[in-house]
Amino acid sequence: METIRLNAGKSSIVSLKSLASAGYMWSYQVDRKDIISVSEERTDAPSGRLKAGESLAEKFRVQGLKPGTAKLIFSQKRSWEQNTTAISTLIFSVIVS
Repeated sequence: METIRLNAGKSSIVSLKSLASAGYMWSYQVDRKDIISVSEERTDAPSGRLKAGESLAEKFRVQGLKPGTAKLIFSQKRSWEQNTTAISTLIFSVIVS
């Protein structure tokens, strides 16, 4: 488990390796939505720099709302494949002071 430390009112970007070209997208779950908020950051593809089948990183902004600790879980899977296990899961402990 990785740790992210934030002050209340501040934010940090989490950048995750994407496999969007194969249909895999990251989703997230937060156990304490009163302590942190998470939003996806849109990234425009640089023209002419991506090779066929290559994907950009997926980025998420984690905002500290008030002091405390929250668990943030990212799971990577295809949205249309129901009842399947994620191919990758990352767990963060987010400590807001």
